[in-house]
Amino acid sequence: MNMRLKMMVTGIGLSLSFVIAIHFFAGGYQLQIYALFLALTSCVYGGAVLTPAGARYSIVELPFVVVVFVASVLGLLVSPLFIALGYFIHGAWDVAHHVERVNTPIVKWFPPLCAAFDFLMCLFVVGLWFVSK
Repeated sequence: MNMRLKMMVTGIGLSLSFVIAIHFFAGGYQLQIYALFLALTSCVYGGAVLTPAGARYSIVELPFVVVVFVASVLGLLVSPLFIALGYFIHGAWDVAHHVERVNTPIVKWFPPLCAAFDFLMCLFVVGLWFVSK
């Protein structure tokens, strides 16, 4: 099994584990925790621009950080679907890093793991939204 597939499977496993843990331990605060985690993950690529090699990508990465952070806030204030949208956007950004459309220096294993996690989280949040209606 190649590294990319292993990381995608790992991302799926982490997402499933995260959702199960939050379901059992967070009670009625699932969406709040998903929003907080989304806001936190938006900072990963922002942190990458703090390195000397990544600094030149700040004009690309920092607006992304703001967009995903705002999606997490709107998810709490307006609709949980913004949280799902934020996870989808973050997953798409991961894919852009993986196929080197965005060249911020990051370890090669991270984008496939994170993309799988994010896309699955998007589906979970949408599912939670439908169930809660």
